[in-house]
Amino acid sequence: MKSIASRHVSTNWSPSARKGQGKSATLTRGAMVVDVVLVLAWGATIPGLMWLGVASGF
Repeated sequence: MKSIASRHVSTNWSPSARKGQGKSATLTRGAMVVDVVLVLAWGATIPGLMWLGVASGF
C-alpha cells in the first residue's frame, strides 16, 4: 500500500507575515461603532421578520 504524501501548508497568520501590505490592520472607533450597529440591526431584523411571518400566517 502506498502512503499519501502530505503537502506543507503555511498557517502563519501573524501580522509579521503580511509585511508587504504596508498598512496596519487597526480598527478605528468609528469602524467599531458601525460593527456594533450592524450587529444590533441584524439581531433586531431576524425576530422582526419572524414576527411578520407569524402575523401573516406562515
